[in-house]
Amino acid sequence: MDTDETPKKKYFFIIIIPHKDVQRQLEEYRHRLFSIGFQGAHSFPICAPLAVVSRPFSREELKELAQRIREQNIVNDGKITGKESTCISCAGFSFYGPDLSININEIKIPAKNKLLFTLSKVLLCAALLDGNTEHSAEELPGLSFRAASVANLSISPLDKTGFSYYWETGPQIWLPAYKK
Repeated sequence: MDTDETPKKKYFFIIIIPHKDVQRQLEEYRHRLFSIGFQGAHSFPICAPLAVVSRPFSREELKELAQRIREQNIVNDGKITGKESTCISCAGFSFYGPDLSININEIKIPAKNKLLFTLSKVLLCAALLDGNTEHSAEELPGLSFRAASVANLSISPLDKTGFSYYWETGPQIWLPAYKK
């Protein structure tokens, strides 16, 4: 009998989730990516990982982070925009998607004692990649949003294929409203 008794690794991320209008746009983009060979196009929730953490942030820590993200993008008329799609790897994952106009390294992240590391780029994850996936694909034009929330994300592999995961998103804290 072949059973895998080893405990599955659980990863904790702090994420930003765009408004549902942008989620629909990204879902269509994911369908196009999957149709051209991106096997992991539906393997990760529609969000942008900001940091890997040792344990989830509290509601107050998420509120503080949401405020700091809003303060950073106030110079861009409160908008978070997407640039060309690219790839970034961290914690054993290779994320592919539009590079967002959030510079996480310039934001003072609360709860530094929980922070394992921040990602060098903030990508809206359209697909997880494996070593066999070509990294060039059609772009996602006109990605721009003001409304977004931050949340905790826990994710763990379901099997050894590389594209099956169980994920759970915690309560969302919306970025403060943009005021001119």
